[in-house]
Amino acid sequence: MEKRNIVKRNMIVRQTVQLLIVDRIVTVNQIVMGDRIVIVGQIVINLKRLIDIVPCHRMKSRSLTIKGYTMPICARCTGILLGYLFFPVLFVLDLYFPIWLGILLNFPMVLDGWTQKRKVRMSNNRLRLTTGIVSGFGQSIIIVSISQGIISFLL
Repeated sequence: MEKRNIVKRNMIVRQTVQLLIVDRIVTVNQIVMGDRIVIVGQIVINLKRLIDIVPCHRMKSRSLTIKGYTMPICARCTGILLGYLFFPVLFVLDLYFPIWLGILLNFPMVLDGWTQKRKVRMSNNRLRLTTGIVSGFGQSIIIVSISQGIISFLL
């Protein structure tokens, strides 16, 4: 039995090493990040702390499930966070979108949430995710527009 566990653990280590393309021995509970070896438990705890600050109702029925794992935040909040990934692209590439477009892109999510709350219709996770991404992109446009305005005012 002990030998089987060692073989199983060695297979996991080999898979981890192949995935990370590492030329050193890595145990099952460690990941190589650059020159550092980080314990997986620390990464999970830090990600959980980061997700805990997101104001979300965390209803499992409204959360995405991927390969049997239910996301810790709802589909709409996941979409908003994915939409925020456009922020550095907009800022670094110095792309300009008018601030009214950013405000306009938030309306689909507000409309979806409002009609759902008023029981006019039922939303689904795919629509929540999509409107969340659009809203996150719109919020990124607003943040970049305001930031560019402040930077141009200061310089």
